[in-house]
Amino acid sequence: MHRLVRFGAAAGVLGGLLRIASGFVPYQPEQAWLEALYGVIDVCLLFGLLGFYLASAEKLGVAGMALFAVALAGLASIVGPDAQMFGVDFYRVGALVFLVGLAGLSVQMLLKRQLVASAWLWIAALASSLAGAALQAPLGILGAGMLLGAGYVLAGLMILRPRIVEKQMAAA
Repeated sequence: MHRLVRFGAAAGVLGGLLRIASGFVPYQPEQAWLEALYGVIDVCLLFGLLGFYLASAEKLGVAGMALFAVALAGLASIVGPDAQMFGVDFYRVGALVFLVGLAGLSVQMLLKRQLVASAWLWIAALASSLAGAALQAPLGILGAGMLLGAGYVLAGLMILRPRIVEKQMAAA
């Protein structure tokens, strides 16, 4: 289990950094390299979410588990090609479900004092996303991606930090 948490934390850092960087890349529909980048980001975020949850699962309780499941389902639904069926943009719906579940999980994290700074960033990401959508402001959506990515980087580093400190002490 400990390896899975560390793997998830490292994947979360990578996914968060790539999510931040991708905000500076102009969207070009049907560009294979860009879709591949988004796929890598989503998979890294998926493993990161697993690692972050597992690191605190016992403290987050049943409510945390339910909210984790919502966030996981939303994120899992956007990994892969963007689909539209029955007039529904499944990427947008999945992204919203992911952010709502992650924000709910973040509230539980705040209550249990787990990954507090990341939890605030993820709540801010949902607020930025909703504001951007309501105002039809692309900067709100861009900001949401940056906040989401920063939360992932910070959470991953916080989980990995004790391991990094142990290695530094062993080398000294």
